[in-house]
Amino acid sequence: MNESKCGETPKRRMKLVRLLAIFVILMGLEEAAIAQVKRKGDPRRGEELYRALCWTCHGRYGRGDGPAAQYLATSPPDFTDSAVLRGKSDQTLFSLLSGRGQPSAPHAPMAIGEILKEQSIWDAIAYLRTLAVPGKHVSIQAGRDIYNTFCWSCHGKNGDGQGPGAKNLVGVKPRDFRRKDFVIEGREEEIYQTIFAGAAKAYHGSPYMPEWKSALSRQQILDVMEYLQTFKK
Repeated sequence: MNESKCGETPKRRMKLVRLLAIFVILMGLEEAAIAQVKRKGDPRRGEELYRALCWTCHGRYGRGDGPAAQYLATSPPDFTDSAVLRGKSDQTLFSLLSGRGQPSAPHAPMAIGEILKEQSIWDAIAYLRTLAVPGKHVSIQAGRDIYNTFCWSCHGKNGDGQGPGAKNLVGVKPRDFRRKDFVIEGREEEIYQTIFAGAAKAYHGSPYMPEWKSALSRQQILDVMEYLQTFKK
């Protein structure tokens, strides 16, 4: 009987060791999960930080055209180009922004990580992710501001074609961008030309839709086109 008990003791010890190992692994996974949650940034807080500290170099819309960019030895990247951040993990961006990345990284000399809390950097990264449209080189924010400057008076703040200027138009009314039959995908060149040359000249459309080629650049028109698609979302 005693020999049997003595023989079982090593087995029990092995079970205890295995259970302990599993416990340690699970605890490690839990800590990693908690750390990952802490690293999740808030784009709203990130925007506040960007507006306060980053825009002077990176520009209002993240295009790298801020007023201070001209004094930098390395030009800031254009974050509205989706290819810039493609393939870069948040951890990689954190290392670059905090100055812990390669010595040649733009932010390395600034050691921005020494003046910002880690969570603030994660927030900034989350905001940077919102500046580009996947697979494109446009800025919805820029398109929004252009629309709210030039287009809303006829097309309405909500894109419903019910702007204050619409009531004075006879016949053809401004387009309602919320309608299902308004589609840009597959008709990009048609929509572009309508804005660029005016509806009447481009496709015998509304005479009230003026040409914008002298006021807006190609990039600005593309930005507006991207913003128009948000009215259906």
